[in-house]
Amino acid sequence: MLRKEGFPVMIKASEGGGGKGIRRVDTTEVFPALFRQVQAEVPGSHIFVMKLARGARHLEVQLIKSPPIVAKREVFENMEKAVVHLAKMVGYVNAGTVEYLYDTEGQYFFLELNPRLQVEHPYTEIYL
Repeated sequence: MLRKEGFPVMIKASEGGGGKGIRRVDTTEVFPALFRQVQAEVPGSHIFVMKLARGARHLEVQLIKSPPIVAKREVFENMEKAVVHLAKMVGYVNAGTVEYLYDTEGQYFFLELNPRLQVEHPYTEIYL
């Protein structure tokens, strides 16, 4: 994956949060040490390696409603369809929030599904 996608990448523990269990990696040389740091911070957690989304914004799509203003309307409609598809795939039938990273090129990348409505990221879409 690293040879195909290239650097920078993020190493993230699935059970991490609040800055714990996540590292940015810019070179092959530091990858092993940073991977071990993530493992040590969140023991037993599954670990993901993903391409770093440069200039990304954190957008959330509520399964009930959510109006992110940063994404173009057609991109958001695609995000909504993906949320419904995901919920159906896992048999989820309640309110919830799907989180994405949205980059400067209009691409979006799945982060996680939370079984609740979230409102703690209202400022991630505002250009400061």
